[in-house]
Amino acid sequence: MIFTELIDLIFEKLINLPVYIWILTIFIISFTDSVFSPIPPDPLLIFSTIYHPEYLFLFIFVCVFSSYLGGLVSYICADKIYQKYTSFIHKFINKNQFDKANKQFKIRGDLIILICAITFIPYKIIAWVTGFVKYSLTRFSIFSVLGRTLRYSIIGILSYIFGENIKNILEVSLEISNYLAIIVVLLLVLVLFYWNNKTKTKSKV
Repeated sequence: MIFTELIDLIFEKLINLPVYIWILTIFIISFTDSVFSPIPPDPLLIFSTIYHPEYLFLFIFVCVFSSYLGGLVSYICADKIYQKYTSFIHKFINKNQFDKANKQFKIRGDLIILICAITFIPYKIIAWVTGFVKYSLTRFSIFSVLGRTLRYSIIGILSYIFGENIKNILEVSLEISNYLAIIVVLLLVLVLFYWNNKTKTKSKV
């Protein structure tokens, strides 16, 4: 797979470098993954733990902190975009339908954020959505940090225990992440299309 080959290439360059370079690389990839990048930090966490197991908890902390920081940037950007282009957005999404969806999201939002933060469902998407619908920043922060801590702790500890054997899971996890990203984007497009058609039908009536 292209991602695993890319990660192998990166680590061939990193292996003899100081640990702070590894940490900086983890920070950058984890941060950008929560904003726009399709490359998750999991492979970096796995390899970092394999080659420098003594820094396991530091690697986990950097992953959690930078991932949440990237999610926070996505949240703020989405909120600002919605505030600035509200009228334009509601040309495509009926405001009443949007408000209904917003209320439903606020009922189940904690669970949705937690699931996305733990699983391979792209966290960046839920970070943008929560900002877009003005979800509670406090609750977004709590469940993001909780979910990311659980995810990266599990991956880091398993990497520490099983060593290089854990790399066999890497290709599968990356494939799952990519397919889920495609599915989520398609579902969002379908929902927007449905709302738009429903709005047009109501206006004709």
